[in-house]
Parts: sequence; C-alpha cells; structure tokens
Amino acid sequence: MKYLFIFLPLLGMTLLNGCEQELPVPSNNISPREVVYSELVANNVAEVRVGKSKPIVPGVDNNFDLVNNAQVQLMDKNGQLLETLLYVNDSSNAMSLYRGKMTLDAGKAYKVQVDVPGLKTVTATAPIPPPFRVELLDTLRTLLNGRPVLRFHFTVSPIPGVRQYVVMEALKQSIILDTLFTWQGIRYRKSEHPALYDQVKDQPEVDITKDSIYQNDYLRIPCYTQDEDADNNQIGGLNENYNSILFTQQGKPLTTYFYINATALSSSPAEAIAPVGRVLVYVKSVSVDYYNFLLTYEKVKRNPGLNSLIQAIQIRSNTQGGLGIVGGSFQKVYSLYYDTL
Repeated sequence: MKYLFIFLPLLGMTLLNGCEQELPVPSNNISPREVVYSELVANNVAEVRVGKSKPIVPGVDNNFDLVNNAQVQLMDKNGQLLETLLYVNDSSNAMSLYRGKMTLDAGKAYKVQVDVPGLKTVTATAPIPPPFRVELLDTLRTLLNGRPVLRFHFTVSPIPGVRQYVVMEALKQSIILDTLFTWQGIRYRKSEHPALYDQVKDQPEVDITKDSIYQNDYLRIPCYTQDEDADNNQIGGLNENYNSILFTQQGKPLTTYFYINATALSSSPAEAIAPVGRVLVYVKSVSVDYYNFLLTYEKVKRNPGLNSLIQAIQIRSNTQGGLGIVGGSFQKVYSLYYDTL
C-alpha cells in the first residue's frame, strides 16, 4: 500500500453577516469505533491499517488512536481463513499497520475481518480486478495553465464486457543512501552499526558498497487532467489539482494525457520542495467501492461542509461494523528517477 486517505473530523467557523464567531464544540458520548483502511493490490501482500475513532472535544487532536492488539484476518470471499496478518511496529504510519505474507491474486475477491477488544467486529469484502493493459506512449515536460508539469500520454485497453474504474495518481517516495559492509562473512549497514564500521573500514578484507534504501515515507504529487471524460470534470473542473484522476471505462480504449506537478520531480533547491527520492506514477484498475470512495474524497476536499449553506458530503464506505474502506486494485507502476542518489 502506498498511501493513506484519512477520514479526519473537520472543525470550522461559522461566518454570518461579515462577523466571525467561534462556536464551542458540543459534548458528546459517542463510543469509539474501529476505522479500517486497506488497498488490496494484486501480486502484493495484504496490508491493513487499523485505528480507533475518538469524539471531538476541545484540546484533543483529531488523529485516530493507534491499535496494536487487533486480530486482522484475510479470508476468501466465502469466509475461509487464508492468513492472520501480523502487527508491524512502524511509527511512520498514521494508523496501525498489519501485514500478511501471502501474495494476492488478480481476479479474486477477498474478505477482511478486524477484531479490536471492546469494539464491534469490522468486515469488508473487495474484489481485485483482473489484469488490464496500459501503454505509455510518451512523456513530455511542458507547461499547463502556466505551471510546470510532466505530461504522460497513456492508452488503457478495455476488457470486453467489464466496466473498468481507472485511477491515475503520483507519489514521491523518499530514499536514503546507506553504506553496506561485510565483516567476517556477515553483512552490516553502516547506519545500524556505525561504531563497527569505523573500527573495521580500513581492513583489506572488508567489502564496502553503497545501497539505496526506500523509506515508508511518501509525498503526494498534485495531478491534473484536461480530459472532459474524466470524472474529475464533475467535481471541480479541469483547471484544478487532484489527488487522483478518475475515469469510468467500458467498451473502448481510453487515451488521455495525465499531468503531474513538476516541482516534486527533483530535490534540487532551484526547482523543488520534494525530498530526495523516486517518483511513482500509478495507473490502476480498482473495485467500484474503492473508486466511489476516491471520487467522494475529491469532493470532500473541495466542499467539507463547514459552511452552513453547504451540505456536507459523506465519504463512501464498504465496511460493516465500523468505518473505512477496503478496496481492490490491479496496478501498473512507473518509477522515475530525477535525483542524484
């Protein structure tokens, strides 16, 4: 899994007749609920993020409580247990992470069941779409509405008789450069054993190499479309930036330009604000529930419902017994390197 969409509660101000008034947060006795997020990706292992909601009260942040004692089970669509996912102690995640070991298959449906002591059991089922064909025709650095962008020209082939829900997005993954050294037949990392490295680095039998280490740290890159057939055109138009560009496809090839903000490509001080790393561009076919979640998330970004004249938009969910989303995804990933490592 490459990134999180967090269902954060929103606090706001009410504006009336040009005056600004801060409203107190009313007390409530709402019980905590499980929050589950997972993107089940074909040919990857299952990763499920688990959190616990908490009521909004003055002086308390709106992050989820972490959960390190959940039982997270991966099942087939009929409820037959396939494996129990293991807790991963990873402080970089906003929610607690549980990871499996078996590889997920395209074209199959999986059920996720999460049990947190004292809370309701949460279940959700998601199909992983079958393999699909994507062709990258070309890439080009250019300008879009005055902003520097990198343009991708994609063609996504249809699967006969299947409605495809296509998602395009981009991330920048941080990379650090480490030194590997072998001492007495054992391989070490300098970052983990700096004292030993300083002690043995000048020994003739020590083999020293450099290695790039990918971090579980991602920066979302704003993306754009000029395609009137994109479902984003129903949300905010074609001149805004989005987390994801979304298409509903059936019966005919999808040929489109996908743009990402070029300021994230390089970490050079003259051009960018992004960390050193690699750019990951994704073209995905996703399950319909996950697609609807991503689509409504884009709507919420533009209309959080804080103004009393605007109706709040509810994020789509497919979980039973709690909050969140479990989606299926078959994806093609393009890795781009612009930084000097």
